[in-house]
Amino acid sequence: MNFSYLNNQVFPGYDVPLKPKVSVCLITYAHENYIDTCLQNILNQEVDFTYEIIIGEDCSPDRTAEIVKKYAEQYPEKIKAFIRPKNVGAKVNFLHCFFECRGEYIVHIEGDDYWTDVHKLQTQVEFLDANPQASACFHNAEIVFEDGSGFPPRLINQPDQKKWVNSADFLSAKETWFMATASVMMRSQFVQTLPEWFFESKSGDIPLYVILAEQGPIGYIDRIMSVYRKNEGGMSYTDSVKSEVFLNNRIFMYSKINEYTQFKYKDLIQNIIYEYRLLKVQSKKNENNYLRKLVFFSSAIFYKKPKDWKQTKTLIKEYLVSPQTMLGYLNFRKKINDFLRF
Repeated sequence: MNFSYLNNQVFPGYDVPLKPKVSVCLITYAHENYIDTCLQNILNQEVDFTYEIIIGEDCSPDRTAEIVKKYAEQYPEKIKAFIRPKNVGAKVNFLHCFFECRGEYIVHIEGDDYWTDVHKLQTQVEFLDANPQASACFHNAEIVFEDGSGFPPRLINQPDQKKWVNSADFLSAKETWFMATASVMMRSQFVQTLPEWFFESKSGDIPLYVILAEQGPIGYIDRIMSVYRKNEGGMSYTDSVKSEVFLNNRIFMYSKINEYTQFKYKDLIQNIIYEYRLLKVQSKKNENNYLRKLVFFSSAIFYKKPKDWKQTKTLIKEYLVSPQTMLGYLNFRKKINDFLRF
């Protein structure tokens, strides 16, 4: 897919290295309160190599563009910024900037996250230089909850995190997540071109990491070097699984991953697709249409048959019987039992 039509949105005056060791792909939208911290911690990196920062500012409704321009003017030798006059959407914004990266290694960060270690880039470059078999590497990160949930900060990776991960680790369950976006550094040679289905997938992380892992294992560095802000805004996963469009796209994505990996992980992927097929039974579109519920439920069961009748009954209760229907049934049984006692 060609994104060159967006090249004229570049902020003038940049003078970034022609062949940097690392490219930092920074995507930002409505990050007025965060982008200063993000950029300052990138610029504070202590390294012995050259790096560039490719920024995609997606026509934010706040002062984000103004702040990005200020940094681009101040650090033309480091920053190449694209200031969108019209919102192009997160996926296109990312892909345009991603394919503009010229470094041997690429790091992707969003404007509301930030790095906490001035040696982050140096540490990851040294790891990849020392491990040529690795397609990428990642490190631990802290999640800071700013979504009103009240949860205390926590680490993404636990002490038992595997030192090397492969494709199967991303396919052990749906929505598998153990790599903070800002923690990953990848070899650009493996992502210079991407399959057509990648552009149609609403999720970017899972397919990208599988594509990388198919080229070589991904290494883990046991250091906390970034913060992932979990804040309000956007559609939550809970809301997303009520959308039939979202669920169909996930089924499409995993089906394509299955083809891409030459069906090596067929059993794992089949389990994931099965779960998404069952979720379609409870989509918003089917809430008040029992016939549609029954059709989608039958389709899921046909795709992967339950192991026995007990499991089938459990699935029927969970996906076809509403809480109201179950409550009515239990009340009816209570009345029958009360009647039989007399």
